[in-house]
Amino acid sequence: MITIIVAINKKNVIGCNNSIPWKNKEDLIFFKNTTLNNVVIMGRKTFESIRNPLPKRINIVISNTLSNSSKNLYFCSSPSKALDLAKKFINKEIFIIGGESIYKEFLDLADILLVSCINNEFNGTCFFPAINRNKFKLNELKLFKTFILRKYTRL
Repeated sequence: MITIIVAINKKNVIGCNNSIPWKNKEDLIFFKNTTLNNVVIMGRKTFESIRNPLPKRINIVISNTLSNSSKNLYFCSSPSKALDLAKKFINKEIFIIGGESIYKEFLDLADILLVSCINNEFNGTCFFPAINRNKFKLNELKLFKTFILRKYTRL
């Protein structure tokens, strides 16, 4: 099962100049608790923005320029190679954590979308693609203090 996990704002912004334009501790805690002890797949720019592998997760970075895999950190040259590697980790969920081009690559493969909707109007340079309502159904809405979580499942 492939799950995309993302935080967006009202304008579908996910980032600005390779960073998240807001600070939302509650959403970060949700992200950590959801992805802990599982596999996360990200692009090079996302990896560079977080600076280190996420602890207690298997980190797979899609990059043509970075290498030197180590414990819990792997580099793959394509989304298909990253997915093949992720599937080798038995009993681990696979989470796609960004950025924009990686979300676009995996949107047609995802089974679940976990979308944290942050209530702000920040402008950005990176956006989450539109969700095709013919392919995904909104089946859960959870209110947090600082964001709304929308869970979509593939039809």
